[in-house]
Amino acid sequence: MTPLEQELLTLLSMHSPTGKEAVISAHIEQTLAGATSLDSIRQGQSLIYCGPIKKGKPTLALYGHLDSIEAPVVEPTFDESKIYGLGASDMKGGLAIMIQLLKDFDPHNAAYNLQCVFYDKEEGAYEQNGLGPVLEQQACLRQADLALALEPTDNQVQAGCVGGLHAQVRFLGRAAHSARPWQGENALHKAWPLLKRLSELKPVPHQVGGLEFFEVLNATQAKTSNSRNTLPGSFELNLNYRFAPGKSLDQAKEELLRLIGEVAEVEFIDECPAAPVIAHNPMLNQLCENNHLTLKAKQAWTDIARLALYGIEAANFGPGQPAQAHQQGEWIQRQSLAENLTILNRFLYPL
Repeated sequence: MTPLEQELLTLLSMHSPTGKEAVISAHIEQTLAGATSLDSIRQGQSLIYCGPIKKGKPTLALYGHLDSIEAPVVEPTFDESKIYGLGASDMKGGLAIMIQLLKDFDPHNAAYNLQCVFYDKEEGAYEQNGLGPVLEQQACLRQADLALALEPTDNQVQAGCVGGLHAQVRFLGRAAHSARPWQGENALHKAWPLLKRLSELKPVPHQVGGLEFFEVLNATQAKTSNSRNTLPGSFELNLNYRFAPGKSLDQAKEELLRLIGEVAEVEFIDECPAAPVIAHNPMLNQLCENNHLTLKAKQAWTDIARLALYGIEAANFGPGQPAQAHQQGEWIQRQSLAENLTILNRFLYPL
């Protein structure tokens, strides 16, 4: 087992759901305490590491979130081809890569200045994400010429990302005994026309910067608060709208409101902007050309959208498998992990 794989197993043994990242943050801080070529900053549970800034060298920044989703704790395991554990692909594999790169960082021979940011609360609500305060307070991070989020991409470079809206849609009726429904109004039944429209929607392709993104809208949660023999007086749906780069949050909200109509109350409870596609970044082009990689679209939301708000050009490039994110029995390919480290080392230290 390689040191990189051993580090990943250690990270997987640490339960770090959103808001409970203290243990994993302390471990990373202790692991990198001996890296004398790095300056470090702690901001809450987030950790920022910067090598010396040498004039004339572009700056590469790597980003990884410390948290995984809230799920039952599982003991990490491995076999000949995979490492299993909660967060293996999303995104503790990426964290292990960042730790290894920082431990081995040689500022004298590196082609780029290096910054690495480990941050908390990515899997929660947009406004509670730990990266926002970090970017707000650490102005040095805004000088990066290219940022890579080590989100799961299976070692493909994924540019841009779809934006996301979560809307709570509330249908109001009047409660009554289910044996005498004429005395009330079933709020659940009032939602049927909207649910039917949603079931008939197809993914809508959009070409942005030469990449194809799909806009999709789904009901993801539903609830009433009544007993089984009572007509619900209210019924709530959570709608999740994923929209293409180039569309603003206001435009996306207007579209969603038009689809819902005036049959229900609507409250937007989480709003994430889309990220632009960066197609002419010299460092990103070099990464792709040297490793025979092509740009793909990121059909999900990542914090490269937040980085873009601060003028930081960013893309996604990580060792994890996107389809494994948030899955039971989550795993990462050992070969993919090693390949990602090789590519980034070759990028930092070209021959």
